[in-house]
Amino acid sequence: PASSAPLVVVHAAASRSPLLPTPSLTMNDSEINSQITQMVQFIHQEAAEKAAEIRLKANEEFNIEKLRMVEAEKAKIRADYERKEKQVEVKKRIEQSNTVRLGRLEALKKRDEEMQKVLAEAAKQLPPLATGSSYPALLESLIVEALKGVADPKASVKGVAGQGAMVQKCIPAATAKFKDWAAKEHGAGFVSKIEVTFDPIPLDAGIGGCEVRGFGGKISMNNTLQSRLMLAYETRLPQLRAALFK
Repeated sequence: PASSAPLVVVHAAASRSPLLPTPSLTMNDSEINSQITQMVQFIHQEAAEKAAEIRLKANEEFNIEKLRMVEAEKAKIRADYERKEKQVEVKKRIEQSNTVRLGRLEALKKRDEEMQKVLAEAAKQLPPLATGSSYPALLESLIVEALKGVADPKASVKGVAGQGAMVQKCIPAATAKFKDWAAKEHGAGFVSKIEVTFDPIPLDAGIGGCEVRGFGGKISMNNTLQSRLMLAYETRLPQLRAALFK
């Protein structure tokens, strides 16, 4: 038993790492406290590192969420701005369209006023025309034109108030011309039936001209000076506009 102890010591020495201190078989209070302090410091360090890691991750998540919220709010603001911008643009276009439309209406109104002035000025020339020396020939032509327009062999002619005698005087010559026209257009049978009469009841209004009725009064043609003026006005309206509003 006394010779076996060195063998145990040699074995223990051979297995011990040269970097580690030789463990003491006993530890005093100071060493115990030191090791406890080291363990506590290690735990605190681990906790601090873990807390720092948690804070870092939380900050990253917070920044990501903050960025997401900021971008979402920016998108909302942009969308709201674009919506308001479109509303302003639509309103602006409507106002421009209304301005253009009102301008056109005003221009058309002024043009119509000018055209009415021209028409009124032309109407002032009718009374002298109805009292001039050339009026009987004009009246005869108006009667012939109205007879052709109605194209009924049994037609009646009436004039404006105060011109009955003149109308009666023009009817024979107008009837002769009507017959010449009817012979070419409708034949001898139509001409043989022609009978143009005078209607003593004057027209309700008018300066000169006549009215011819046919087919039992169902068809009539007003060929007064006023109606001729309006016909000329309407048919020459484009030319008048071009002349007045170059």
